[in-house]
Amino acid sequence: MSAVRPINPLSSTRLQPTYASRSKLSLVTIGLITAISSGLSVLSTAVNAAQMERISVTGSHIQRADLETASPVTVITHEQIVQSGHVNLENLLQEISAAAGPAGNATNAYWTSNGYGTAQINLRGLGINRTLVLLNGKRVVNGGTGANASVDLNMIPVGMIERIDVLKDGASAIYGADAIAGVINIITKRSQEGVKVSGKYGQTSKGDGKEKQINVSAGINQDKLTGVINLSYIETGAIVQSSRSPCPLKETTTGLNCIGSSSTIGGRAHLSDGTELQFNQQKGGNGDFFEAYDSNKHGLNWFNYLNAQSPMERLNVSASFEYEINSRLSLYTDLLHSQRQSNQIITPRSLKATPVSKDFIYNPTGQDLTLKNRRLIEVDTPHFFQDVDITQALVGLKGQLSDNWQWDVSYSVGRNTAKDGWSSDIDHKKVAQTLDMSQCSTTPGAAIPCGDFFGAYELSPEVIDYVTYSRLGTGGNQLSSANLSVSGDIIDLPAGSLSSAFGIERRNEQGWRNPDPVVLQSGAEDAIDGDVDVSEAFAEFNIPLLADLAFIKKLDLSLAGRYSDYSSFGGQSTYKLGLVWQVNDELMLRSVKSTAFRAPSVPELFGGTNQENLPTKDPCDGATGVIASNCLADNVPLGFSQDGSTVLTGVGGNINVQPEKASTLTLGLVYEPSVIDGLSMTVDYFDIEVENAIASVDGSNQLRLCYTDPQLYKDFCQGFSRNPITHQIVSLSKQPLNAALEQVAGIDSNISYNAELAGIVFGINLDATRLLTHENQAFPDAEPEVLLGKITADRGSFAKWKANLGLKMATAQWQGNWDVRYLGKADDQQGGLPIGRSVPSIVYHDVSVKWSPIDNFSTAFGIDNLFDTKAPYLTSWNDANTDVFTYDLAGRRFYLQFELQI
Repeated sequence: MSAVRPINPLSSTRLQPTYASRSKLSLVTIGLITAISSGLSVLSTAVNAAQMERISVTGSHIQRADLETASPVTVITHEQIVQSGHVNLENLLQEISAAAGPAGNATNAYWTSNGYGTAQINLRGLGINRTLVLLNGKRVVNGGTGANASVDLNMIPVGMIERIDVLKDGASAIYGADAIAGVINIITKRSQEGVKVSGKYGQTSKGDGKEKQINVSAGINQDKLTGVINLSYIETGAIVQSSRSPCPLKETTTGLNCIGSSSTIGGRAHLSDGTELQFNQQKGGNGDFFEAYDSNKHGLNWFNYLNAQSPMERLNVSASFEYEINSRLSLYTDLLHSQRQSNQIITPRSLKATPVSKDFIYNPTGQDLTLKNRRLIEVDTPHFFQDVDITQALVGLKGQLSDNWQWDVSYSVGRNTAKDGWSSDIDHKKVAQTLDMSQCSTTPGAAIPCGDFFGAYELSPEVIDYVTYSRLGTGGNQLSSANLSVSGDIIDLPAGSLSSAFGIERRNEQGWRNPDPVVLQSGAEDAIDGDVDVSEAFAEFNIPLLADLAFIKKLDLSLAGRYSDYSSFGGQSTYKLGLVWQVNDELMLRSVKSTAFRAPSVPELFGGTNQENLPTKDPCDGATGVIASNCLADNVPLGFSQDGSTVLTGVGGNINVQPEKASTLTLGLVYEPSVIDGLSMTVDYFDIEVENAIASVDGSNQLRLCYTDPQLYKDFCQGFSRNPITHQIVSLSKQPLNAALEQVAGIDSNISYNAELAGIVFGINLDATRLLTHENQAFPDAEPEVLLGKITADRGSFAKWKANLGLKMATAQWQGNWDVRYLGKADDQQGGLPIGRSVPSIVYHDVSVKWSPIDNFSTAFGIDNLFDTKAPYLTSWNDANTDVFTYDLAGRRFYLQFELQI
């Protein structure tokens, strides 16, 4: 029985352990220790077993002849990746049932902290920082536009992937820090026959969002040299948000109504008595016109300036080689280079609040005022762009010490460099100068021209040129790592060989970010520069306890430990204890108890202040009950309405943040009944507790907790400020800190059946995750924040159910696939009125047909989101009106692809 087996990627998880309670584990541990002690005392030298080919298995450093480990591993093969039709690795991985919560992708409007255009994976909804991404078992450099904390999946070309191993278990003792929720190990091709050319073209049913891909790979198979060279080009087109949803929506007692941004064309002002004014919005209209501000009348529909999918071009060049020096020694290398260009349209930039004298020449009101929320509509629609280069190189030697012992030494270095910016940004300091008669002049050719910002299309070209600039920032990441490991059999025991692995690792992680000088001087963003040195040592053992007994075909114990020494905070030890009990050829039980930790990343430690407009819901808008009373006590009047949907939020780092520690428990079974050939079933229980968790509480939740209990959550109440006249929130802070506790638990299950009848192969794969618990506790005395069954404002969905069903039917020349993705119902964490306070379950259908008329050629046609299922409306999401991390914005998509072997 093989406990690890490929699955349909859209049904995406081959699950393995299920676990019960910590008390039960303690009894199991005591029993195991007793069994080892008594067993070793009576063991005699066994006859050497015949040597078998040993391979590396994700979740262990021990090279072994079988695939059965104590940890649950899902395997997604190259064939299944091609079958899915995805050109981006992000789309494939984010659909698996173990994935939840936010991760960067092409269809979200807000992906911050220098990560625009990047794509990550978030297992268990615990955050991208807690999922470790490996390439051929080795760490790779983080990606983004400077001082980032996670690998950019876009750097790895899909055409080069042999398989993807998804380890859904804490693995810090095996791989070090960050492997709290699990590990994604991407295995690239090491050999290939001939040349393969593949391509894809796709677009949505509306004719936008075009996808183009061409991939060419060539295999090298000489006497002692094997390898693969791959070239891949991918282009994805834009989808404008207004083409999917005409306007941002807000629910009232009359239903869903369009709303507009409080930063308007023409600009606004408030007078000293609190009166709100709106200036002329019509091109060619009365330049001195103004009237009372009305959000329903004057607000800007920003969906015209927002992408539902952002365009991207990517070129990847990669190669893997292995040279056999002699029968016991080989040299190998992995090389990868990725160039990415991506951009997003953004709303016309808005002025900061600026006081203007009643005597200013262009002030039509005759009163002192504060000019604010004025969009610079006179400038062409600006774009935010990213140019990113990533290079990763590894060279290694591996060999045999003896028939039973192997060694591997390698050195890798990865470097990510990037630049990003806005085509037209505003220098707010210069804007203030053009609104001050003591500094500006109306004389033609003046060094500082006076600006008529009072009404749309009144600005002169000279003022526009003076106050705008092309914003450009640079940054990057670097990782260097040296590894040495040995593995082999220590002694033959009656139940098998006691095998082991030992190793040391030394690495350096760097991150830096250099904002545009104008931004730096304004204080909107600070520079980042930091690095961390890590030294580690590990040991791992697999101990066969019993074999070939009644009800015990095999009973193996695995032990692993790692010591990590960080320059930033000192040493940390982790361990892993696993048990594999193969009852017979049909049933296997497994369990793992482990500890894990995550060290603060470079941006979490060294990141300075960075101000970003993030989606945030003010709970005083439409408040009732206790929240309404507390808002009133904070001088926010009844009937208060929030301007827009974003708040200027300070994010960044905290030099005092400490590592977080986790304990993980998994219990599971694998059942393959002999009476039904091709059927297998798994059930797995997982429980992860993160103590001292590094967290940045999202702004909406900070505000909600503050106004729910201002005393208990006084720290959150001190983290934002309001305008004393308008009562709008003008600033908010969400720096990282060590929270008290975060816990997630659930059950994974899988049923897979494959059969052949009359030359037709049938397959069915049902994969599901039932979330049982997901709670956060901001500090020891705080009430736990229950996320189970909720959709949050910026952390995605924590629906109780997520499932994938894959159906396949194939002949020698034809193959058809029908994949169904199920997202369970959930409630909006912020509440709301009936339409937006909850969403029903959502089902997506994807179909494809593949034709292989000859051995070396195949073509396929597919439709994703066959029934054009729309994303549901949610209270907390004015941008896109839905959770962009969870639901499909693009709609129905068609694609045609081919693969040719030369």
